[in-house]
Amino acid sequence: MGENKNKVLVITSGKELLMEMTPSMSGRGMELICVPTLKYAADRISAGDCAAVVVDFGWLSPSERGSILGIHKQFSNIPLFTLESVASMSPTVASPLRRLSWPLPMGFADQVRVIPRQIVILADQVLFTTGAVQKAFQQAGVRPLSLELTKNLSDFIRQQDEARNAASQPKKTRKSWSLLGGDEENESAPTPALGNLVVAQFTGTLQEAYALDAAVRKAVPEAVCYFVSGVDTSRYAVQAFKEGQPVALPREHAGRIAGILVESGEGAEVRLKEREKERILLLDNFKPALMTLSQALTASGYQVTSSMDAEESLRFCQKGAFHLAVIGTAITFAEHSGAELAQKMRERDPDLRIIFMVDQYPLQAALKGVSQVVELGLDDAILKPVEASRLIFSVEKALERRFLLLENARLLKEMQELNRQLAAINGFQKNFFATVAHDVKSPLTAILGYSEVLAGKLKNLPGEQKYASNIHSSAKTLNVLISDLVDLAAIESGKLRVEIGTLNLLSVVQDVRARVEIAAQKRNLALNVEVPPALPPLAGDDARIGQVVQNLCTNAIQYTKEGGKITIKVENIPDRVVVSVIDTGIGISKEDLPRVWERFFQTKEAQGMRKAGFGLGLKIAREIVQRHGGEMGIESELGVGSRFFFHIPVKIDAPPQPPK
Repeated sequence: MGENKNKVLVITSGKELLMEMTPSMSGRGMELICVPTLKYAADRISAGDCAAVVVDFGWLSPSERGSILGIHKQFSNIPLFTLESVASMSPTVASPLRRLSWPLPMGFADQVRVIPRQIVILADQVLFTTGAVQKAFQQAGVRPLSLELTKNLSDFIRQQDEARNAASQPKKTRKSWSLLGGDEENESAPTPALGNLVVAQFTGTLQEAYALDAAVRKAVPEAVCYFVSGVDTSRYAVQAFKEGQPVALPREHAGRIAGILVESGEGAEVRLKEREKERILLLDNFKPALMTLSQALTASGYQVTSSMDAEESLRFCQKGAFHLAVIGTAITFAEHSGAELAQKMRERDPDLRIIFMVDQYPLQAALKGVSQVVELGLDDAILKPVEASRLIFSVEKALERRFLLLENARLLKEMQELNRQLAAINGFQKNFFATVAHDVKSPLTAILGYSEVLAGKLKNLPGEQKYASNIHSSAKTLNVLISDLVDLAAIESGKLRVEIGTLNLLSVVQDVRARVEIAAQKRNLALNVEVPPALPPLAGDDARIGQVVQNLCTNAIQYTKEGGKITIKVENIPDRVVVSVIDTGIGISKEDLPRVWERFFQTKEAQGMRKAGFGLGLKIAREIVQRHGGEMGIESELGVGSRFFFHIPVKIDAPPQPPK
């Protein structure tokens, strides 16, 4: 897609998703572009201005979901990822076909039990034939109807719905001999023989699954359909790409999207082939079973090498030659057991996954074979005779485990490299701040002094005096910014100076009030101070605590609209004194509250009102308070106002502070 190949469009109204996806995306050189509306997203998609689209379905209505899926049909060459939250996966939410992860999400079966609408589960061949899906619902008290074929499924669902509706209607009223007064009573409706859940075996493509879902919802508009598969997420996503279908993922898998996109880039055909043809070594001493299982695995898309010779199999088993080995424990290896053969294979390839096929008799040997799975760290043990569906299910889980382990190892290595780069950037940043703070501070002091003197000398020239005053005012603003950088550099290096002595907090508050009162009056803000007549003894640095209070007051003045109110409040509670700055300003959203202490962070609302600043004030203020043995907090509501507060512990064995 040319210059847009690294742009990923994210349709969401929440910032949490962007925070989750940013590390993995930026680590792979991808750029996230957030759009809050479907219309704007449609324009970007139709213009080809993105390489992929991620949609947070939790923020969209059912009609909007249908719209984005319709857009994807027109531009199926652009991968679409739909993220489902636990809430949006609920069967209470009407939606086109959704993909369930396996095992089923916690509480999903319980929701199905209490919801009256028709629910259809399209289960892949392995999950259906092993009865895994049916059993999961049965354990939750739900009795599903199992269908081996999906032919005429929509007609069947419609008939089921009609039968259930008819059964729920009261029967014609009748006279009863027991009702001598002639009163009528309704015949009670019999309980339907079948419930509202149908589990159908599905062996088709994703495109066929979506078509089946559309047919079912056309027949019964209130019905909801799900597709559930034991195939791991990455294999499923790759298959969806090939078919031009959207990739439905659980919300918690958003961080894996970057890796999936990388896998589908250049050379994807080779990687797809490798993932679709995972190599399995099948080893047993019973030829008929060996042939049957080999055919079943091959039909499921695996590349199978079967053998009855343990020595030969060990020679095959070099590093990376096979992804998984299925070993019959009765096989002999140089007069040793199958367990010892498994150990030898693991020595040659630590990433190899292994499954045992264990003879049921004698019983002691069967128990030993099963116990060796735990002892040797293997993936599974299956009792003979082995059903093909049971083996395929176990193979899929073992291969998924292998993929996740390798992916975790790769991500760990990648994270370590990113941490190394981040440490280098942080080191450069610290040195940069320290250098700028030192080299700029000295000439800035001269500018402040000379501009002040110059303004005094130009009293008889109002125009020139105004220019000098503007220079002085701008230099003061720059001095505040440089002071923040100086303090940040000191904090980062552990050299922030805090001179602890006797703290006269009431005097500090009154001094701050005098300094900020003029700024508040210019913005037509009411500034109130509420202090007790006296305070217990406190230990601290008057200048630093004054810096904290002034920072909070300055923020309140900047972010409160004209006509608002600001209150500085000092409270004496047991063991501590609490100072609060309360305003009726723009407030802070719940999503942004945890981030206000981060350096350089500014909310979107604040960026529109702030005149100057790096976003360092709150971080520095909190650090100063913590150096005094206290802590800082915030209470805020967007559009209503904020309360920033901090507390300082009471100093023991000293007289109370006098009022000022």
